[in-house]
Amino acid sequence: MDLSSMFANHRKRNIFFAAISFLYAFVVYSLTVAPTTSFWDAAEYIAISHTLQIAHPPGSPFFAILGRLVSMFMPTDYVALSINLISVTASAVSIMLMYLIIVRLIEEWRGPADEMDFMDQVGLYAGGLFGALTFTVTHTQWFNATEAEMYASSMCLTALVVWLSLKWSANHEKPYAERWLIVIAYLFGIGIGVHLLNLLALFFVALIIYFKKIEFSISTFLIMTGISILGFFTVYPVTVIWMPDIAGQIGSYTYGLIGPITFVILVVAAIGYGVYYTHKHSHRIANIVMLAITMIMIGYSSYALIIIRSQAEPPIDENDPSTVEDFVSYLSRDQYGQSPLLMGNTYDNSIGAIDRDEEVLFPRRHSAQPQHLQYYSQFDSDLSYFLNYQVNHMYVRYLNWNFIGREADVQDAGWYAGFSDTRHANNPANTGYFYLPLLFGLFGFLYHFKNDWKRAFSILALFILTGLAIIFYLNQTPFEPRERDYAYVGSFFAFTIWIGLGLTGIVEIIKEATGKSKQVVFASLTLMFLAVPGWMLTQNWHSNDRSERYVARDYAYNLLNSLEENAIVFTNGDNDTFPLWYIQEVEGVRTDVRVVNLSLLNTDWYIKQLRDRKTHESLPLPITLTDEEIDQMTSQLELYDPEQISIPVEKDFLNSVFEADPTQLEDSTNQFFRQGGLPEDVELTPMLYNQLQMAEPFSMPVEELDEEVSWYLEGRSAGLDRAGNERFYLQTQDKMILHMLRNNRWLRPVYFANTVSNSGQLGLQDFFQFEGKAFRVVPKKRNSGPFGYVDPDVHAERLENFRFENWNSPDVYFDENIRRMLGNYRYSFSQLADAYMERGDSTSAAKWLSYGEDNIPFRQIEHDWTVATLYAYKYMRAGEIERAKELGSFVGNQLKRELQYDMEDLNELESQLQELQQDIQMARSRAQTEEARALQSRQQQLSSRRESIVQNISFSVSRLTILQNIFYENDDIDAADQLRFEVNSITNGRLALPDSVEESRQRISQFGLGN
Repeated sequence: MDLSSMFANHRKRNIFFAAISFLYAFVVYSLTVAPTTSFWDAAEYIAISHTLQIAHPPGSPFFAILGRLVSMFMPTDYVALSINLISVTASAVSIMLMYLIIVRLIEEWRGPADEMDFMDQVGLYAGGLFGALTFTVTHTQWFNATEAEMYASSMCLTALVVWLSLKWSANHEKPYAERWLIVIAYLFGIGIGVHLLNLLALFFVALIIYFKKIEFSISTFLIMTGISILGFFTVYPVTVIWMPDIAGQIGSYTYGLIGPITFVILVVAAIGYGVYYTHKHSHRIANIVMLAITMIMIGYSSYALIIIRSQAEPPIDENDPSTVEDFVSYLSRDQYGQSPLLMGNTYDNSIGAIDRDEEVLFPRRHSAQPQHLQYYSQFDSDLSYFLNYQVNHMYVRYLNWNFIGREADVQDAGWYAGFSDTRHANNPANTGYFYLPLLFGLFGFLYHFKNDWKRAFSILALFILTGLAIIFYLNQTPFEPRERDYAYVGSFFAFTIWIGLGLTGIVEIIKEATGKSKQVVFASLTLMFLAVPGWMLTQNWHSNDRSERYVARDYAYNLLNSLEENAIVFTNGDNDTFPLWYIQEVEGVRTDVRVVNLSLLNTDWYIKQLRDRKTHESLPLPITLTDEEIDQMTSQLELYDPEQISIPVEKDFLNSVFEADPTQLEDSTNQFFRQGGLPEDVELTPMLYNQLQMAEPFSMPVEELDEEVSWYLEGRSAGLDRAGNERFYLQTQDKMILHMLRNNRWLRPVYFANTVSNSGQLGLQDFFQFEGKAFRVVPKKRNSGPFGYVDPDVHAERLENFRFENWNSPDVYFDENIRRMLGNYRYSFSQLADAYMERGDSTSAAKWLSYGEDNIPFRQIEHDWTVATLYAYKYMRAGEIERAKELGSFVGNQLKRELQYDMEDLNELESQLQELQQDIQMARSRAQTEEARALQSRQQQLSSRRESIVQNISFSVSRLTILQNIFYENDDIDAADQLRFEVNSITNGRLALPDSVEESRQRISQFGLGN
């Protein structure tokens, strides 16, 4: 092989290094990709892609079509992986394009690469590779690359648009250069069917065209800006939203002469004629515009999938966009409501609520939810909230994660450079880059503006529009359910371009300072590649490696197999619903179960689907409301008067049904129904007939059930009225649960997933029977704890069928969401152990505790150490002394470490509070009321934080007290005393553990734990 000829010119060298960039990223992402489904939206997208169903708005139909193409011939076990590999491939292409973009940007001011000297060529290719390899291993890009989310594909399309724009820029004077712009328009159209974020690159394209074709001036720049905005609005919302809306209403405007299909044909014909006319009459610019519109429409046509497939009524049919009106609502994301942008009502600090009487400019604190109002009170203005929360916390923090370092994977974790000590040092996501990527990017930013301010300004526009502009548009409320950095990957892509340019600038400086010394330059390059992309690779690998993670799939399998046949299961929201959809629709597991998402149960379309549709083997649910009643229920929120709820238990009816042969219930004309199988007062409606076919008996005889289920339903708090009385309300989901419980007549098994919050359980806990991962509602009131009554035989039978693939592997990374869920499983095992111990069967209790820990071992990083503490204590009660001591020592070390950090934080906060109090007194003495008020607000925030830390310290000491009791009860006085001395030292004597076995037992008794 003649290497000299292979690298003889720039084109061959460029292709080689571009291929290296792609292969590097593809290998990294392929080695760390999730082998099956993940939590959150990825599970839903795998399910709807493989089966061409309807995801949540706005749907991503192009991604669904692509997912169907790559998965349709795959064995079931590899369907999820094949769709995950779409993100892997798209992300690797993005990395290759990153390299090509950086190279092209450098050529914009240096000229063709073949005309550069050797050292400039080194800086050129090294800069491109440096940026590409760095972006490969940034947290957000890597996170998006290894699961079936649309953000990786959207990023790929954005990168492709940027590269094609620069490709046009390099060839803009050549014949037919406009073809690059036409392709870009097509990518915008396709991008609509993936994610609208891609459309934000339109302004970058406009700037590239403007700076190449027009001399800069304020007037021409403003005209270009106006045209760009017009172009953006032509696509969104005119093409995407308004055109389908007009199509749906055109019949009423034309008295039925023109229908939706005719309107679409007329629009297509008009566009086609426009292309023909402008071409024939040589209107070049107009022809380009018409061709661009045509290509956007062709790309946008992927949305036909949504309305076509919705009309087929698939099992997953979110928002039911089967009509033009519902389709427009789907595209507009009406389900999620609208946030004010320029004008609207906002929080008023003087009244502590949203001021509905006056609209203000730039409203940021717009949500009326009680927890949001409490958070808003910490800020003295909308601008302060915007800068401190929306910009700093929800964007700058993510930017710093990617280019300075990340403190941990816990919710709301800050950035971390790596220089200081942190309590999260053991967290797998604790990654410090020592500011190096940020410094390279900032230098590259300056270097780029110095050499080519026009393209630099274009990249800056891309950086802002895919970052801060999104922040402005979203107008986010506090307490997001998860981190949102994935939405700003385009902005991080733009910044990484400057990282690559920064290295090129440094190479230029070294070259000039050393007289073009190759040794120094290559030694410096080696050091820089190791210090940035090399170091980031090692830091981020573990926390982005999903290659052995099967938790989401196993979670879905375990939950469904916790249920009786034909069950109805209420789930909390997206994260515990989407994996169930995946495993039902893709793997075909327990399709007899009807999954009811409680957050969707607040919508009219979802209730109607549950009422009307059969899903696989699951017949429609026990809902008798009319469309009008459903519309009324979901369109208003009324106050609720707490009351006693009673649902009768018709034992004769249940006996007749449960004792009947299932074949007798299939035909309503057979002997069972003709000869008194149903009591005379029971009317056989189609709804009841469906439930009869789905009926399954309880785990206890009908005779042992209560005569009625009666409980006091307080409702959800709606705050206080003007007289100070607490008010309550019920959400639609609450009313629907009650409605279905009544109409079901205890025929069909009804469960709540044990992830459903207390407020969603409607106070039914006394009637819960804990089975595996779910609570079955049983019409039998029993003394039970927060996890319901445990029948050891039933609970153990469920747990025996669970999957735990790789859950006990020390090499598998579990993020905070998974760690929280693992604690949920451990409660299942500990509750079963308690039930066995109540029977006096400590052997079975010890067996299940050991089984639980063997499959889900405790790690250095846990969501909550309470479960581990109680687990060790229950080991002791079950007679597993060595395991109790071993686990107790392990947990104790972790708690002492947490306690040490909490005490340091407490001491620092108390010092700050003392200084603040002095400052407040001084401000008051000087009559500086505004300053005093601001300082008091800061004091309240710190006091609230102090209370939280004090509570954490109290919890830690309580847990340590329980662990100390393990040592006391087993005559290990030395270990108990050593633990007491250590806690005393950490807390400086402010908190003490018991100093005798008697005091320890008394404290344990206060905790409600018995021996």
